[in-house]
Amino acid sequence: MSNSTKFTDALIRNIKLSLHVAAPAVVKKYNSGAHTADVEPLFMSVDNDGNADEWPLIEDAIVLKHVGDVAPGNVVLLLFADRALDELNGSAKFDPDSTRSHDLTDCFVVGVIQT
Repeated sequence: MSNSTKFTDALIRNIKLSLHVAAPAVVKKYNSGAHTADVEPLFMSVDNDGNADEWPLIEDAIVLKHVGDVAPGNVVLLLFADRALDELNGSAKFDPDSTRSHDLTDCFVVGVIQT
């Protein structure tokens, strides 16, 4: 395998690992009135030296209203938005005022996997 192929393969792998699409997480705190939860992703990342790092706690993740009872200790599925959700306001269309994409902070709890 050539050096350029190794470089390209490593670049593609790094890009894929930087995109957040979906992840399991454990609920640490749930606010039923606001439909938000503090969640701790269960995935870990491994650096080039083989050290495993935990993903950070995500605070105030939006919990979809159709999701049943959510409680601390539940394992849930997170989906990450393509763009920043800071300007989300009801059903009004908006242009995200950020270059943030697939960020850990822009997620939704879409279902309970395990209670």
